[in-house]
Amino acid sequence: MRVLLTGSAAPPVPDGAWPAGASSSPPARGAGPTLDDVAGWWAPHAEVGTVALATSGPAFLDALAPVAPEVLAGVVPGPGGGDVPVAVRRRTPGGDGTGTRRTVYVDASQVPATGAVEVLELGAEPVAVPARSSTAVGHLLALAADAARGPDGAPGRVVLATGGSTSHDGGLGALLALAGAPERAGGLPTAVPADVVRAARAALGGADLVAAVASDVPLLGLHGASAALDARGVDPAVAQHLERALGAVAHGVASVVDRVTADDGDPRGALAGRDLLAASTAGRRLAGLPGAGSGGGLAHAVAALGGRLVPALRVVADDLGLDARLGAADLVVVLADELGAHELGDGTVHQVASRAAQHALPVVVVARAVVAGRREQAAAGLSGAYAWGDGDPCALVERVARTWSRG
Repeated sequence: MRVLLTGSAAPPVPDGAWPAGASSSPPARGAGPTLDDVAGWWAPHAEVGTVALATSGPAFLDALAPVAPEVLAGVVPGPGGGDVPVAVRRRTPGGDGTGTRRTVYVDASQVPATGAVEVLELGAEPVAVPARSSTAVGHLLALAADAARGPDGAPGRVVLATGGSTSHDGGLGALLALAGAPERAGGLPTAVPADVVRAARAALGGADLVAAVASDVPLLGLHGASAALDARGVDPAVAQHLERALGAVAHGVASVVDRVTADDGDPRGALAGRDLLAASTAGRRLAGLPGAGSGGGLAHAVAALGGRLVPALRVVADDLGLDARLGAADLVVVLADELGAHELGDGTVHQVASRAAQHALPVVVVARAVVAGRREQAAAGLSGAYAWGDGDPCALVERVARTWSRG
């Protein structure tokens, strides 16, 4: 029997880390089992293969190592003028259906937000808002676009995982950095330079830019990037201030994108042919795109650059060839932290189960906790779900393996 094991036992990291400089590591709950641990426990009962999936952070680049083994190191300007070491993964074309272009994978969480701390007089006492500019990500994108060029200078593909970004500026800092425009010290600029989008696109040299978004959050509104901060302990008055700042950025970027689209058309072709982003309203629609608020609005900048916003799990699954791996399996096992609304709605379980259904494969979930009921599990296409809770995950996995494996 051939078992395909995927997923992660780590709790999902919120999209757009806050405050800036905070660790993007999952909340501490004790070390859970890894995919390799579970594969080892299941191995005596069946032939086991693994496919790691991730949405952001270092795990995103690690998951893509099987198809992008080449690691390139570099530095980008960081806070205070110092250099920040970075690493990207590069996939070179081959005979495996990858096409003729290079792909470079980038993780936004490895560069900190830049800029000055802003002190707000919002109540009885001043409130300090951490640095939140995405300038360093702009330099990282320039480095990645250069690394993605082919030997003949042809542009490649750049995939940016936005979810782990510690910035919260609608991606304006990244646009300014790519355009070579100075950034105003303290807070966000109230106006967007007229040629910033055109210059930023030119700096990418025609690269096919993809934002691998960790969620479908829009930039603004009741479910936007700033509204989500309330659940993370950010003062509601601060969140409202940030919402107004992002609104100003969105308005400024929209005006520039509309002007560029009207003057030049869409030279990259990314916005053409979509009614949602018709020429006269292309910029105005960017902030409402699903995923535009990912990474504190970093994905908004990618959209303004003519890039595509694609769920990160879909990007990783497609590039790793998950569908082909599913076609060769008899059973799919998903390792998760908690089987609940997130996993069944936007998480790894949903991504894997929906693909496994195309192959009529049974899907089993092994998790720390199972909070979804049997009806929700059945609606998601799951054949079984098991939780180790406070018990021994090894003992649970071995029991489930004996139940589901056959000689």
